Amino acid sequence: MASAMVPRGYLRRRCVGGAYLTWAGALDWIAGVLDEKTLHAWAEAQGDRIDFPGRGRVHAVPAPLAGPEGRAHWAVRHYRRGGAMALHMEDRYMRAGTPRPFREIAAVEASRARGIRTPAPVAGAIYVHGLSYRCDLVTEVVPDVRTLAALLHEHDGTRSWLRSMARAGDLIRSLAQAGVYHVDLNARNILLSDDPSEPAWVVDLDRARVLDGPSPRAGERMELRLVRSIVKIGTPTGEHLGARELMTALATRGLDL
Repeated sequence: MASAMVPRGYLRRRCVGGAYLTWAGALDWIAGVLDEKTLHAWAEAQGDRIDFPGRGRVHAVPAPLAGPEGRAHWAVRHYRRGGAMALHMEDRYMRAGTPRPFREIAAVEASRARGIRTPAPVAGAIYVHGLSYRCDLVTEVVPDVRTLAALLHEHDGTRSWLRSMARAGDLIRSLAQAGVYHVDLNARNILLSDDPSEPAWVVDLDRARVLDGPSPRAGERMELRLVRSIVKIGTPTGEHLGARELMTALATRGLDL
């Protein structure tokens, strides 16, 4: 299996049945957990966990120690496949190239270094089974944010709806300017606080591509991908959302509202 680029402040280690990449400050704790169980199994055993919806099983648990930014909760995500591959592979990935969680940690740290707001990673681990592996990722949880999808439904047809769309558009422009291409940008991996002056956060960067420089073309692709996801989600009343209407809303500058 190809070796991953290890970001500054992180360490790659082997464990029984696999390997992990961890923020150095959590090395001893992560190693102790992986001596007995998977990271996700540890999270599932916490009685005060909060479960997040989505394709991958994600639990938010109280942080057992101070992480990279000292946030109160960690999100522990078990990776699962989407699309047609989910029928055959479910939560397994082939041992080719950089493991999925290691790739995400590298992309996240590179994006954060370029000013993108995305939660700090704590650790990622893979559990090898023959030619495939299963894997988990741990990140810090940003408090008091909700998905763009949830806010669009809640604020359907209001000025707040337009503000949420404008903030999502600002995020896309920031990503494109930073040279970060989020291949699967959608309304569920953009996070917004209730404060309209706060810029958006983005998550799920495991397929992100960190480019050599700004990329208007990547911005156009992310915009189209986000519009498709919003159209698919629809509105609470079942009203049809037109792609042109959505593109216009994303083009509005958040600071202009």
